[in-house]
Amino acid sequence: MINQYRDRHLFSLAVIRLVGYGLFLMAVIDFIMLIIPPQLMNPAWELQTTGALVERIPITLLGMALIYYGERNERTPREQFILKWLSWLSLILAIFFFLSIPLNISNTVKIYHSYNARVHLQTSQKIDSIDKFRQQIKSANSADLLQTILQQQTPQRINIPASVDRDRLKSNLLDSLVKKEETLRSQAKKSSSQRAYEIIKKSLKWNLGSLISACIFLFIWKNTLWARIDYNSD
Repeated sequence: MINQYRDRHLFSLAVIRLVGYGLFLMAVIDFIMLIIPPQLMNPAWELQTTGALVERIPITLLGMALIYYGERNERTPREQFILKWLSWLSLILAIFFFLSIPLNISNTVKIYHSYNARVHLQTSQKIDSIDKFRQQIKSANSADLLQTILQQQTPQRINIPASVDRDRLKSNLLDSLVKKEETLRSQAKKSSSQRAYEIIKKSLKWNLGSLISACIFLFIWKNTLWARIDYNSD
């Protein structure tokens, strides 16, 4: 009876640890695929990669918890060696995730400024085009010249009747350009605000995940001292 219970216990222990090793190896493979090819000094890649690593940490932690289940019971010398280095790996991962927090913050700021600069450049180019068009309209001193200027802006054929008040038409065109410019500035501001919200939200989520992961790995390292100490059953 005792032997049967012991056999069932050993079988359950072996299955639990085997599942743990399987989950851990799957996580390692996933991590390797994430960082290949590396794009160091690229803020967007660094932030996205760190975030992806954080989101995959639960599988790693579950795997390590199952691996360490039962502590030293029924361990081979080779497995004891693996447990020792997994313990040190926990410390390395804790340090990595602690250090990733300031890096994530720095990359968040860089990405936001880079996006703002790109939006500002695109908006400025469009506004410059509007200003050029505005000056052309102001300088048009005849209906024919005004028609030529308008024709350059569209593939459709434009015909200004002789009865049209040229000054009023110019005034309406200039008013529409002002509204278009205001719309462009408003859209650029809205786009920047929305981008800032999205990136800050992601960065906050991943930084909190990094902090929690670092604390858990540090806890694992602290509580697996038994795995780092050479033990001789004799």
